[in-house]
Amino acid sequence: MNKNNAIASTLLASLAVLWAAQASAQPPAQDFPTSTEAPAGMLTIDSENDVPGFSVQELVYAKRDALELKLKLVNPNAAPGAGGPPAPGAAPAGPGKPVIVYVQGSAWFPFDNLGTLNRAIDLAEHTGFVVASLQYRYSSIAKAPAQIQDVKSAIRYLRANAQRLRLNPDKIGILGDSSGGHLAVLTGTSDGVKEFVTDDNAGLSSGVQAVVDFFGPTDFKQMSKFPSSFKHDDANSPESTLIGGPIQAPENAAKVEAYNPIHYVSKDKKLPPFLIMHGDKDALVPFNQSVLLYQALKDANQPVTFYKVKGAGHEIRFWTPAVMDIVYKFFTRELKN
Repeated sequence: MNKNNAIASTLLASLAVLWAAQASAQPPAQDFPTSTEAPAGMLTIDSENDVPGFSVQELVYAKRDALELKLKLVNPNAAPGAGGPPAPGAAPAGPGKPVIVYVQGSAWFPFDNLGTLNRAIDLAEHTGFVVASLQYRYSSIAKAPAQIQDVKSAIRYLRANAQRLRLNPDKIGILGDSSGGHLAVLTGTSDGVKEFVTDDNAGLSSGVQAVVDFFGPTDFKQMSKFPSSFKHDDANSPESTLIGGPIQAPENAAKVEAYNPIHYVSKDKKLPPFLIMHGDKDALVPFNQSVLLYQALKDANQPVTFYKVKGAGHEIRFWTPAVMDIVYKFFTRELKN
C-alpha cells in the first residue's frame, strides 16, 4: 500500500469511528423536531428505513500488567452506536451474529488497527457478520508465544461475552494478512495447545470455525530458500525478533517449531476449513510458504482451498473485488447461523 493510500485508509477509518461516536449521542430521528423550511427550488425525497449502517465499539479484552489489549467491534446493519449490551432485564433478541476476527499484518511490530478499520467495516457490510479487529502484544515488547496467546484470549473474550454483545459463540471465523495470516492459521491449527492459553476465560474454547489466510508465513526456516526482499535468517529480521533470536540458531529450534502452524496439522484431529490466498509476486513472504501449508493440510485430509492471485504482490493489487468476493462467500457458507 503506498503512502497516499495508507493516509486515505486511515482518514476513512478515523471518520467512521468519529461518525459512529457522534451519531450514537444523538436522539432517535423520530424524536427530533422536523424542519419546515422550504426554499424555492428545493427538491424533496423520502428517506429509506432499510439503509444499512454499522456501529463501532472499542473494548478491552485483556490486560497484561499495565497494558490494555483492545479490539474494535464492528456491528453491521445497525444504527450507529447500536449493538452494545441490551437494556437490563431485556430478553435476548434471538441468536447472535457470527463473528469474524480480523488480525492485520505488521511483521508482528507495532500497529494501530484504526488504519485498517475500513477493511473490517467492508467485511461486516458484505457478510452481515460482526467483525472484531484486534490488537495484540507486538514482538518489540513480548516474544512468542505472546501474540498467539492474545489472539486466543480475544476469541475467548468474545465467547464469554457473546450474549451481552449479541454474538454467536459457535460461529467464529478468523482472517489475517501477512503476520496476521500466520496468527490466524496458528489459531486454526493449534486449538488445545496449553502453552498458548492464558488465564483469561481459560475454561472456554479458543477454537474457530473457519480460517482465511492472506499470504501468511508458516515455516520460518524455509523462507530464505526463495527470493525475498527480506533477509529472514538475519538476527534482526521480523521472524528472529518475534522468536527472540536468530531463527536458524540451534538453541531456538524448539521455539521456531512451536510457532510453525504446520507443526500442529495431522490426520488425527478435525480442523476448521481453510481458505489460503497468496500473490505470485510477493516480495516479502515467499509464495512457497502458502504452498507448504496447503500441502500439509491436503496430505492430512483437512478441508482447504488455495488460490494463487496472479500478478499480486504483498498487499499490492491483492485486496481486489474478486478476491474479497471469494472471502465473503467462504465466510457466509462456513459461518451462517
